[in-house]
Amino acid sequence: MPNDITKKLMELMGYESLYPPQQMALEKDLENGKSLLIASPTASGKTFIALDAILNSLNKKKKRAIYTAPLRSIASQKYREFKRVEEMGYKVRLSIGDYEEGPPKSDILITTYERLDSIIRNSPNILNEIGSVVIDEVHYVDDEKRGPVLETLISKILYKNPELQIVALSATVPNAEEISKWINSDLVYSTWRPVPLYEGVYKDGLIKFIDGKTKEIETIAKEPSIDLIIDESNQGGQSLVFSQSRKRVVQLAKKSSSFYQYYKYDKNLAKNFSKKILSTNGPRSLREELSQLILKGVAYHHAGLSNEQRSIVEEAFERNAITAIFATPTLAAGVNLPARRVIVEEYYRFERGYRSPIKVSEYKQLAGRAGRPGLDPYGEAIIAAKKSDEFEDLFQIYIKGNLERLESKLSGLKGLRHSVLGAVASGIANDYESIYELHKKTLYYIQRGEKTITQLLKTAIKQLIDWELINEENKKLIPTNLGYVTSKTYLDPESIPILKNILNKIKKINETLILYIISSMPDINPFIVNKSEEDKIMDRVIEDAPELIDIIDWMGPDEVEIIKTMFVLKDWINEVSEDKISENYNIGPGDLASLTDNAKWVTRSLGEICEVLGLPSDVVGQFKLLEKRIENGVKTELLELVNIPEVGRVRARKLYNAGYKNLASLATANPKDLLKISGIGSSTVLKIMEYFNRESEVKDLKKDEE
Repeated sequence: MPNDITKKLMELMGYESLYPPQQMALEKDLENGKSLLIASPTASGKTFIALDAILNSLNKKKKRAIYTAPLRSIASQKYREFKRVEEMGYKVRLSIGDYEEGPPKSDILITTYERLDSIIRNSPNILNEIGSVVIDEVHYVDDEKRGPVLETLISKILYKNPELQIVALSATVPNAEEISKWINSDLVYSTWRPVPLYEGVYKDGLIKFIDGKTKEIETIAKEPSIDLIIDESNQGGQSLVFSQSRKRVVQLAKKSSSFYQYYKYDKNLAKNFSKKILSTNGPRSLREELSQLILKGVAYHHAGLSNEQRSIVEEAFERNAITAIFATPTLAAGVNLPARRVIVEEYYRFERGYRSPIKVSEYKQLAGRAGRPGLDPYGEAIIAAKKSDEFEDLFQIYIKGNLERLESKLSGLKGLRHSVLGAVASGIANDYESIYELHKKTLYYIQRGEKTITQLLKTAIKQLIDWELINEENKKLIPTNLGYVTSKTYLDPESIPILKNILNKIKKINETLILYIISSMPDINPFIVNKSEEDKIMDRVIEDAPELIDIIDWMGPDEVEIIKTMFVLKDWINEVSEDKISENYNIGPGDLASLTDNAKWVTRSLGEICEVLGLPSDVVGQFKLLEKRIENGVKTELLELVNIPEVGRVRARKLYNAGYKNLASLATANPKDLLKISGIGSSTVLKIMEYFNRESEVKDLKKDEE
């Protein structure tokens, strides 16, 4: 029987009875703090299990609870869902920002893996203040990028506070017993779904389902995914179409819009969402394209869109203002957005010219999005077969295929260096023995054994000593000042030798060289360079950044990507329009936002590192100034004006060019004069007046206008 806390939560979330996986979790003693691995399909009630663990822990242990996820989008979505428990008297906070900030005061803290890892290394005692931690999407331990962070994060929790309740969640964990053993938990494994899922393969006008049933599809568009959308729309359902590349999803969305007359969707609502897209920031061409697609009942969704644009597309889909979304797999990873029919349009991935099939686990993640609980009687996951592939082959590989086991990604030194430095700098471990004991708590140790991890740790420690990030004194490992600051800022330790190497080659530092340093850092994801771009980039180096020629040894593909990224940042801080940046570099607003967000953090961190390295104060000052310029995308003279809320880079430039060059000139400005400036509307004038506590003048102005 559920206890009183669980009953209150059921009432709050509108549950009359529990789903089988939820019932199993209670039987495994979830309410009394037992650690559990929950491996059950999408929409099987894992969020309820997470909240139930958290609330029971808060009630019994009187300690804080933490929920952590791989992506900011997931964390933000869960924050909106978890806010409802504030009715029960608990404070919920979201923390996905600055790596150096301390943890916000709250009962329930929602974070990303990296942010939680940073919180622990900057405030290690927090592990004694936590009663329960929920780790969502635990299968990310197998991810090349986030896996090492998650794995070492879990190892710290297991090492420092073995009594803490861990509740790990995932829809796909093939080696569930092994993962459960690693996190010292009981296993709740279930295949139950609230909506039945029918998996099949489509080819030449026919869907063959795994249960032997078939369905003929009218081939109107002569494009498999579009014909499948038309068929589903005619039955009152919506579709998600997954392709591997942005280019492909945009191409398909545009082609599908030609068949809008076959789609059933709310056309009046579509007009509203179409207007919303037009009012967002970013390249005009992209906004207009997406706006027109929404009017015709479809949209695309990928990481190149801004967060606001993606949210609008998602809401339009939820409210039936569009019948289909063409998306890259980032949608399945980041947002809970189910549809009646999921179409896997591409099951091959192209990376640097090589084609490789996607994993079975990735297909299952996509397929799991099929079927909306409470709205759809069933869900369908359909693989659109290529001409060269047969029904039976795709059935065997993906639908009947075995999931790949989750494997530790700590074999590279990058994750271990990060982990060791964080442990030493935070005081969690301070000698060889405690470092080894800490890393015996990793999945890598379970899967590969003591000998392998011992060798890797010795190498990682030696590199950190060579890079002057830690010292060894009387068999103790002690962070240097440089090591402590590197750990605090959460920079990849390899940033230090890269930074020193570039600084040694520079005679006189300037804006371009600092941007090159920032773009060279391992925490910056450089933009891919197409063959057609290479010559343009090299020509621009000669014209616009000849100082780079003296410090670059060899202009290989990786170096050209760094230089392209540097030029994007250079254009951004020199007020080149987003339209132009998008057109010149073939990137979207989401790409630019991701780069500037990362670059801002890296620039601030490098400023602190340069201070420790003893660089002149004017060089440190240049880093600090560039951080502000990267944050706002402006030249130095506009930094004062962009402090005013909603006066961004474009409006600030209009005000500056009209003679309002600083806050002092705006403080006494006549609102009527400001309204005469092209592009400065009444809402902007109101924000300016509010900033200077002059709202009464705006009221008088409105009366005059009336």
